[in-house]
Amino acid sequence: YTGNGGALRVGTPHEVATEVSVNTAFGVERVVRDAFARAQRRERKKLTLVHKTNVLVNAGSVWWRLFSSVAEEFPEVTTDYMHIDAAMIFMTTDPARFDVIVTDNLFGDIITDLAAAITGGIGLAASGNVNPDRTAPSMFEPVHGSAPDIAGQQKADPTAAILSASLLLDHLGYADAAAAIERAVIDDLAARTPGTTRRTPEVGDAIAARVAG
Repeated sequence: YTGNGGALRVGTPHEVATEVSVNTAFGVERVVRDAFARAQRRERKKLTLVHKTNVLVNAGSVWWRLFSSVAEEFPEVTTDYMHIDAAMIFMTTDPARFDVIVTDNLFGDIITDLAAAITGGIGLAASGNVNPDRTAPSMFEPVHGSAPDIAGQQKADPTAAILSASLLLDHLGYADAAAAIERAVIDDLAARTPGTTRRTPEVGDAIAARVAG
């Protein structure tokens, strides 16, 4: 999202509106290279590029060419390509098909919301705004909002915040600690009984005990 574009003859039957997608070779290569590095560290070592190259031919060409070029430096990583519409079908019907996905901001917004929904909801989703060059700080936070309407009532589920801490630790190089937190969260989710509720500290204490134990 760059804010480029505009509108002419607004409010008339002849109104014309445009939005411009800006894709620089520097920016695309930077995110693609980071995605390959992440895929290589994972067990499955699979990276999928999601775009719409048959329609967004200019932007899609930049992404495809740089994706293909960087792939030559990561021979251990299996690569795949999907159009965004096909990817959303498989995200719904066969999400295990994916491991790491790389895409632009617009498609990424769509993919991550659907991925959060099928894995438990926005309330469980963690996120990171990562600077792969480490020239500036990265930020990790839950996807959900601050929910001021329930502040101080001990109703909020802290799972997303805990998973955000796991992402932070992994970014800082503490892979084992990050994995321990992730395993503890997965075990806690599996042990939850539908229809029951726990207070915020009860969830946090249960996950902390699994990490320690």
